[in-house]
Amino acid sequence: MLAILFFILRLPSLSEPYWYGDEGIYLAIGQALRHGLLLYQQIHDNKPPTLYLLAVLSQSVFAFRLLLSLWMIPTIYFFHRLTKKFLPSRLSYLSTLLFLILTSIPLLEGNIANAEVFMLLPTILAFLIFLNYKKSPFSLLLSGLLLGFAFTIKIPVAFEFGLLCLWILLFHKSKIKNLFLISVSFILPIFLYFIYFYFRGAALPFLYSSLLQNFGYLSSWATGSQQSSLGSGGLFGRAAITFISLGIFYFCYSKKYLSKDLLFLLSWFSLALFGVLLSGRPYPHYLIQILPSLCLLLFTFSQARLLTFISFSVLVFSLFHFKFYFYPVFRYYGNYYSYLFHQKSLADYRRFFAPDINDIYLIADKIKSLSSPSDYLYIWGDQAYLYPLSDRLPATKYIVAYHVLDFKGYDITIKELRAKTPKLIIYFPQVDRPFPDLDNFISEYYFLVDQIGQANIYQLRSQL
Repeated sequence: MLAILFFILRLPSLSEPYWYGDEGIYLAIGQALRHGLLLYQQIHDNKPPTLYLLAVLSQSVFAFRLLLSLWMIPTIYFFHRLTKKFLPSRLSYLSTLLFLILTSIPLLEGNIANAEVFMLLPTILAFLIFLNYKKSPFSLLLSGLLLGFAFTIKIPVAFEFGLLCLWILLFHKSKIKNLFLISVSFILPIFLYFIYFYFRGAALPFLYSSLLQNFGYLSSWATGSQQSSLGSGGLFGRAAITFISLGIFYFCYSKKYLSKDLLFLLSWFSLALFGVLLSGRPYPHYLIQILPSLCLLLFTFSQARLLTFISFSVLVFSLFHFKFYFYPVFRYYGNYYSYLFHQKSLADYRRFFAPDINDIYLIADKIKSLSSPSDYLYIWGDQAYLYPLSDRLPATKYIVAYHVLDFKGYDITIKELRAKTPKLIIYFPQVDRPFPDLDNFISEYYFLVDQIGQANIYQLRSQL
């Protein structure tokens, strides 16, 4: 039954058009890496490297979603194995069922190839190995290695690594030795990436973009900039509440009010929630990180009702406080099956995802007709999916407008445009994002060849 449900829930995701901004960035970077560009130095985003390598394997949104679906099969299997550690058979099945549904439907963007979904597999497997074989040095090494791999997908998993370190300090006899083993193995994957980029002459761009720049990212939602201000947005307050909660949980455990298993689950949930709220952003896919502990805690509710209720109350408060939004579920599946059974046209099906999506496909066709695969393209906007959709490489390091804005990349963008002279510039007017140097560059060297929807399509009229 679970396999059939998984197929039914995941199938529509394989037919979605190019519409989701982050996926467009991942695929555009994957395309650039396949053509030999160096990540962080020649093409930019501010996540660790592994997600982009997964995008290298996926040359289309279909392939990326298919890879995600295949990835989720062992994820759900190992989560089911993990539930058996905490729950009896029937509740274990129900917990797995809930986890499968929440990670598959669009409510939390579980159907989209985001880092949070990919990092579930190594995280769950690491916890399973750690809990089942916690006295084995090999299990510590493997658990740390898996969490280190998850860290190279998305940084907030570091808080779940912190939980295992805390567990070692509290319950292991050989504390220093075991902490050393799990810490070294955790650091190893990101260290190997550092060695690679060091020998490619890009160690500093790697460290800055994939790690250090994320400190500024923590506060950019609250401050509207990429300035590194960890104290902004209430981060220290949330950290204090998290550590106080951990102290209360351990006190209740020491007084026999709480079992060891529930101590672990409540601590996991609290640290994962802190990771979810790290930047204060309301993106639903961030909530994916708490799903394993949430789906386990829901079915152990009767064993520690007050503490579990308080933990869930903090979650609900956070959803409202940070104004998390969610995607429709029933309309999503209704849209797909209406199209599948020819009750909707392709254009109407695509329009469900974004009102201008059909214009995007027309623009991609126009790009193909006016340029060749060897020509560079530049898009002033956030529609990065136009690069993989039209099979054209970006002319600049920053492939979306908000990166130019956030990282003050105006000068480098103009410099790279002059160096590579893209055949076409797709310009989405943005009143709140003035770029006068780009406007002057276009006026000097390009002419308007077409206008589709909101996009002006400019073609190079002379060589620089």
